[in-house]
Amino acid sequence: MKPILIQLARLLGALLGLYAVILALSFVLVPNDHVAGRLDTARASSSLFITEPKYVFMARGQLDSPADKVVLLGASNVMAGFKQEQVQALLPNVEVHNLAVGGSNIKQVGQVVDLVHEVQSPVARQHTEYVIGLWYGLFAADSARWNTPDRVAGDTDIDIERYRYGFYRRTDHGPEPLLPPRYLSVGAFLIHPCLALDRATRDATQSVRGFLSGKPAPLTDEQRNQAVVTPAEQAKYLAFWRDYMGSADTVSQESFRTLEHVVDSIAQGGGRVLLVDMPIPAWHSRGSALHANYRVRMDSELARLQARPGVSVARMTDANDDLDFRDEVHPKPRVAELWARQLVKSLEPALVRADNDAERPALVNAALSSTGSL
Repeated sequence: MKPILIQLARLLGALLGLYAVILALSFVLVPNDHVAGRLDTARASSSLFITEPKYVFMARGQLDSPADKVVLLGASNVMAGFKQEQVQALLPNVEVHNLAVGGSNIKQVGQVVDLVHEVQSPVARQHTEYVIGLWYGLFAADSARWNTPDRVAGDTDIDIERYRYGFYRRTDHGPEPLLPPRYLSVGAFLIHPCLALDRATRDATQSVRGFLSGKPAPLTDEQRNQAVVTPAEQAKYLAFWRDYMGSADTVSQESFRTLEHVVDSIAQGGGRVLLVDMPIPAWHSRGSALHANYRVRMDSELARLQARPGVSVARMTDANDDLDFRDEVHPKPRVAELWARQLVKSLEPALVRADNDAERPALVNAALSSTGSL
């Protein structure tokens, strides 16, 4: 028996040694520089993690710090309208992190909040201000958004990342972590060869996949600034969003309850939240019956939520000039800086704390004046 155990120990030692070599080599070939500076899912495609959901899941450990933080949440219109680097430039004394994930509904936004809470200490939670960009597309019912043939029924993009590398397991009560979230950085370190291989494979096959998909090359900022949405394109966009929302005529009550749960979760953790009523082009709002239903219900919802401690509301629905949008929901790059200044102006009251931040109003106003008036 003893010789067998010795052989097993040697084999295990050899395997561990081989993996150590592979691990070291993976860091040399694909450096782990994905979270340099503030977190920004707009950089996900060029990072080790490739996709926005994986970037959020794997990189969130950086948010466990006592520094004052602003965390941007929502879908792709938040990413395009509130560019991390522009908002950060206006708030030099606050960490600005963008964790918006394209295609999110309000359930997935809540999951991102939960992921952040998992890695944050009570102190870090109290120093976090969330910005959640709201529009009717964010309120797609879970059954319409996530019950698709390519995934387990109900799994969001965030759920898929939870299970991908075995960090979580499925239970009757939802995802359960197998690796305590406080060891997330250790887990990310140990699976670096897998992440590096995925990154290298994507890079090596990018041109082939682009050719096979038939997708056009991404537009430049100048091309986006010059874009004009034709009536034919408007009709296609309206049809897309009606299908995306499950061909519903009203926004589901469940989605509004989820929003309330997300707000309560942030407040109970000691954080604060700014709910931003995001604009869409005037032609889009006129053409969508679902938006009309959403508008009435959201006005009532925002009034109710705004009365809660730690909750504030910013309304941008008057920024709906058709010429400011490159499609049905995303603002043109030339508009983003204006949106960033408007966001910072709305954030100013929430960022002031009587106990240790009495000078922040002057700092924020100085930043705003340096970039021009609204």
